Amino acid sequence: MTTPFQKKFKDLCMYLGSNNKALYGALTIAASKGILRPTFTMMDKKQDKNSRVYTAFREGLTGAVAFVSYLATNAVVEKVAYNLAKKTNHLKELPKMKSTLSLITVSLTALFIIPGICNAATKPLLNAFTGKKNNHSQSQNSPVKQIDKPVKNVNFGNYKTLNAYSFKDFYNSGMKIGGM
Repeated sequence: MTTPFQKKFKDLCMYLGSNNKALYGALTIAASKGILRPTFTMMDKKQDKNSRVYTAFREGLTGAVAFVSYLATNAVVEKVAYNLAKKTNHLKELPKMKSTLSLITVSLTALFIIPGICNAATKPLLNAFTGKKNNHSQSQNSPVKQIDKPVKNVNFGNYKTLNAYSFKDFYNSGMKIGGM
């Protein structure tokens, strides 16, 4: 006795089990991170608002870039795998080639493409969405004043500081163990 829901669930599991690709897991992770992480970040009222906005924007952008990048690299893998199998006369091995190349490209996409795009796009897009002006060119022309702060010499009790002249005293300072 099975219900229609159980039959649909079983069919879905059988389909996903027979067509298991690295792409499916990567897309699921990218979509869930792109939605949930920014949501939870913005709910954290203990953090500064600007910090929350930047972090949430970065996480959402990373999820969106990851989702699109995985789809794009998978489309390229499909064509490359077919051409490679055709060229080497291994069309029978095409599903294995696609699976292996898909796993490799998902890994490389996560390692290089997604961080590269996000690092290049986060600041300009965030400034465009928040309406902030880019003062980078103005700050390059103005000289930066360095304030020299006096160095404090802190003496922790009667402990000697370690320097080139007192190195020989290093072994005679500190805690004594066993009467040595």
